[in-house]
Amino acid sequence: MLAEVRRCIRRENMLGPGEPLWVAVSGGVDSMVLLRVMHALGHPCHVAHVDHGLRGAESDRDRLFVEEAARTLGVPFRSVRVDVQAAGKGLSVQMAARSLRYAWFKELLCEGPEVIALGHHGDDAAETLLLHLLRGIGPKGWSGIPPVTQLPEGRIVRPLLCTGRAAIREHALRNGISFREDASNSDPKYLRNRVRHELLPLMEELRPGARTTLARGAGLLRELHLAARLGMDQEVQGVVPGPNGGRSIPLSLIRHSVAPRLLLLRLLDPVHPHPDLLDQLLEAIDQGATGTGFQAGSYQLMVERDNLSVQQGTVGFPIYPVDLSPPFSGTAGPFRWSLCQPDQIDLGQGMGTAWLDLARLEAPLVLRPWRRGDRMRPIGLKGSKLISDMLIDAHVPAQSKAGSYVLTSGERVVWLVGHRVAEGFAPGPGTRQVLRLDHSTW
Repeated sequence: MLAEVRRCIRRENMLGPGEPLWVAVSGGVDSMVLLRVMHALGHPCHVAHVDHGLRGAESDRDRLFVEEAARTLGVPFRSVRVDVQAAGKGLSVQMAARSLRYAWFKELLCEGPEVIALGHHGDDAAETLLLHLLRGIGPKGWSGIPPVTQLPEGRIVRPLLCTGRAAIREHALRNGISFREDASNSDPKYLRNRVRHELLPLMEELRPGARTTLARGAGLLRELHLAARLGMDQEVQGVVPGPNGGRSIPLSLIRHSVAPRLLLLRLLDPVHPHPDLLDQLLEAIDQGATGTGFQAGSYQLMVERDNLSVQQGTVGFPIYPVDLSPPFSGTAGPFRWSLCQPDQIDLGQGMGTAWLDLARLEAPLVLRPWRRGDRMRPIGLKGSKLISDMLIDAHVPAQSKAGSYVLTSGERVVWLVGHRVAEGFAPGPGTRQVLRLDHSTW
């Protein structure tokens, strides 16, 4: 493994010979092997451990275990305890933990050394690619987990991307490297764990070597993304943003492009358009539907005679972001929200109140009018359904449909206000915190 990791470091230009670095060590097998490998390769190591405080006494034992490992190797040790539950801002526990963890890593990079190594490996790259494809995250998601991430404070490197989980565990057992197991890595309420323990094993059964193939494919997609971005940058050189961030994009540029969706994604980068919105835009442009307008976040997109106009500002019904920063509650327009415990759920409130498992939600959380093409999978339904069809089934009058709202988590619709909650977001036996959302007119 040492030779394999050394080749990966050299090929990806991660580190110079003998360059000192921080090593992020949780106590799990990946990070413990990473620490020992980097130390054996002659890199002066400084151990960084984040105590998320989510596992009670187990978290304390993790910290003591990592501290003892650093002492045994004779390397410096630093740790920090973060309050994930207080992070708020609508993030799931995992996302909040990641945000706090990376914020501390940046502080360490400012102190020096200016490099920190993380224990991501090839299986992580395969899982991330599948998660991004399932969520429809687009070209940015194709790049998966990069070997090197350059930050203003320094750089993050991932020397184990060249190897997989099985090889890492085998190296630990063969070399007597002790580690600790985190039970949350097997909790099926997290989508990544289901991909890891259910989807990937099935793919390996259907096609042996699927993990390796996916990890290799993630690397190729990362290079394709970089190449496509360079090509798109050359194609859009003449389209300059206005003083307020708006743009006027010639329709001829879109019509003549060999990759119109990639072109629009590049031009609409601040807008973060949903893939369905791209399809609707291209259809309107192809049909010459002058005057057709679309709303994407805080931007208004309008198909004009010769241009696609992109301007900040909403029209019609407003959009309300759900802010869960302290005191973890808020109001906006007809909506109000707060965090509560599972035993406070009262389903008798009706569908004007949504009760959602906070850990299953992703930022940003946004309440907005529904759009053409919006879909969701209501609880109890085997497949997804268009919001427009759900409103028809609910006998919502035509004049009221435009004012119907949805709650989106990331890019997914998780609540059709007043009607249905999406499958997979309702509180269950493992729920710790519940987001309560009320719509005052229902």
